[in-house]
Amino acid sequence: MSSRPSIPFLLELLRLAMRKEASALYIVPWMPPTLRIDGRTVALSSASFSPEQSTRLVLDLLGAEERAALDRSREIDFDFALEGVGRFRAHAFRRHGQPALTIRPLATELPTPHALALPVAACQAVLAERGLLVLASAAPSLRRDAMAALLEHRNRQLEGTLLLLEGASRFWHESARARVRRVAGAAELEAALQSPPTAAGAPAPLAIAWGELEDGLRLQQAVQAAAQALCIVALDAEDPLQALRRLAALAAEVDDPALLRRCAIRLHAVLSLRPVPARAGGRDLALTELLPNAPALAVELAEGDFAALQALLQAAAARGGAAPACTAPDGHLLELVQQERVTPAVAASCARDRVAFERLLAQQAAPAAAPRVDTAFADLFHTGATPLDPFGFAEPTMIAPPPDTQFDEVGWNDEAPAAALRPSLVPLVPPTPSPHSLQAQVWTTPAAVAGTTVAIDVWLARAEQAAEVARRAPRDAIEAGAEAVIEEATPRVALELRIEDVLPAPARQHATWTGQPERVRYAIPVPARLRSAPRAANLRLAVNGLTIGELGFTLGVQPAADAGAAAEDANAVHRMVHFAYAAFADADRARVHELLQPLARLAPDLEVFLGSAGLRSGNGWRQRIEDELARRDRLFLFWSQAAAESPWVDFEWRCQLRRRGGAGLDIVLLEPPREAPLPRELADLPMHLWRAADAPHDAPRG
Repeated sequence: MSSRPSIPFLLELLRLAMRKEASALYIVPWMPPTLRIDGRTVALSSASFSPEQSTRLVLDLLGAEERAALDRSREIDFDFALEGVGRFRAHAFRRHGQPALTIRPLATELPTPHALALPVAACQAVLAERGLLVLASAAPSLRRDAMAALLEHRNRQLEGTLLLLEGASRFWHESARARVRRVAGAAELEAALQSPPTAAGAPAPLAIAWGELEDGLRLQQAVQAAAQALCIVALDAEDPLQALRRLAALAAEVDDPALLRRCAIRLHAVLSLRPVPARAGGRDLALTELLPNAPALAVELAEGDFAALQALLQAAAARGGAAPACTAPDGHLLELVQQERVTPAVAASCARDRVAFERLLAQQAAPAAAPRVDTAFADLFHTGATPLDPFGFAEPTMIAPPPDTQFDEVGWNDEAPAAALRPSLVPLVPPTPSPHSLQAQVWTTPAAVAGTTVAIDVWLARAEQAAEVARRAPRDAIEAGAEAVIEEATPRVALELRIEDVLPAPARQHATWTGQPERVRYAIPVPARLRSAPRAANLRLAVNGLTIGELGFTLGVQPAADAGAAAEDANAVHRMVHFAYAAFADADRARVHELLQPLARLAPDLEVFLGSAGLRSGNGWRQRIEDELARRDRLFLFWSQAAAESPWVDFEWRCQLRRRGGAGLDIVLLEPPREAPLPRELADLPMHLWRAADAPHDAPRG
């Protein structure tokens, strides 16, 4: 292979694909070399392959037999391994008559349930005979790692067949007790589903890994196969309720009214996964929330009644008690604290209900020699007397950043023990709401009629003005209140409204805060063919592009609703930001203070951490920054050329991106993008973006 001239170039592409954890590398004529990373394509060059160059790359990789097979069938699939690089699955085909290639990198070091802290109940869920098992997480890397760990657990525990569709796992799975097969097309999948029964007369256990659930057609195929096999899918969702909403939305994409009902019946369980930094560093752990299917849940999901589903989940979480801990929103998190795999401070910052979790920690403070809870972790992969991973508890302390980041050339010395350098972190307790802080209320009609326009009023007022808002809100006309005095420094509040299935894009408005109750009205056209069901709505409040809070409520859609009914309080759930971390270069400190000043007036309860300079000094600064970020709700990133060149700012936003993805990250551009372009990792993420140089009448960019 070394005598073939294009192989060194191909090796560099494959090493980059492995380093970036890409799911595919494309070598196609008339297109540049391209990687697929987290579902999006990233071109590696501005120059495209000529037909001669792509043909040479493909033919140099193929042997004589593969070349002949490609000429006969026009497409072939094969595996190959490169020592020191990794293992790869290749699909060679012809595009417009020219050879082309898709290569899928497959890592060989599989994650284990113990390394991810997956509880026993999650591992038992993947051993089911049939049904739809949904792995839901907002972190793509966590979805991939959990999928691989659970697939390998089933591979080593059960006989039968394990089918891996293309792209379902970025790891190489060798056959153990189960027979592992990689399926490239629909014909192979159909043949596998028609497998003959075993000698006992029963069909052999079958599991199918579908990978990411991206469209309704894939959901339809998985639900159909779930009648006779366990179908494992990954879904981008933050919690079980959002995962069920995504399933309903995907089912609505297909012209099959019975699909959601079949999905509700064949749903086995939803595993909601959230990343949490481990005490020992290294790979993030998977906070697991298990939602097993039940008759009541199936009925409400089949009907699309998400208000009833939410009440059902809240009632189940309140019961807790006899149920496994991982079925409660923060039950598994408490187990990890008791096992000393997560620090209490980090756990409190990751809890869904922080106040209740801290109260639970105080009530159930374990003694120093507390017994471990999930003792079955060590035996999950044991098929014989010799343990396969006897040192699974001693994971590497930190995965080094890829060599093409700015951070690798900095010669920092972190030789001191991390435990001696870490300050004692005290969990941050949300303050008592100030009566002078800005509050928002949502008022709208009890239900909207499809095909009409519904008015949604957002009232901005101080907490002490709530009674006045309740008196004025039901009326159509705005009363003449105290005369507003508009000053140059009067802060402006940006409001961004999203409604599921109703608004194709966020609706944005602005309000100039004068100290008096202010109404912002949205006139929202409801699609005529919208199915009757409650729709989830989200309202984001921001000042200078920085999020100060969010409101969640539901908009009911009913065919017989009274379009002229008086507005009512939507009883929106408030999620205010209490603690934020400001990441900026020292040269921009004065500009950052200027942009943060309005927050002190509108959101006096919001504490913004500006002491990053103290964390960046001395040894162990990485751990100190990670600890402080873990205690904060959001990261405010102030971007400039100086910030782009700062290794500390680089580490701060990359740490936040690894922990939470695009969630919890606001970016303020202090300089035009042409002067300080965003890194590709940030530019392609769906996060809130705002330009500090925007005129007052311009809206923040989303």
